[in-house]
Amino acid sequence: MTQTERSILDELRDRNPFQVPEGYFEGFTDDFMRRLPEKTAPEAKVISLYDRLKPWLYVAATLAGIIVLFNIFTKSPEMSKDVNLKASIHVDLEEEDDDEFLEFMVDMYAMSSVNYNDYLFDN
Repeated sequence: MTQTERSILDELRDRNPFQVPEGYFEGFTDDFMRRLPEKTAPEAKVISLYDRLKPWLYVAATLAGIIVLFNIFTKSPEMSKDVNLKASIHVDLEEEDDDEFLEFMVDMYAMSSVNYNDYLFDN
């Protein structure tokens, strides 16, 4: 740098080269608000009940499908025979006299507090 450039920089260093016009900040807010465009409220979008429930319906259908597939692949043929046997016994019990069934239930209840081996060998 030359001596002339240094003297110019020294003069400018102490002085602010920017100036604000007189009365600029007094009317700044009014001028700024006048220049802004008018803001209108956006039109509300109507969302139907189906659109709101659609994600929940998808989740419910997926879970139902998983449960059905799980039951299909984990159920053995013997289990389904047991279920059918229990259902047929239940139907037969409704048609028969309830006294025998009541006596059986009393015996089973009494058996729960007694050792099973003693019960089996005594009867």
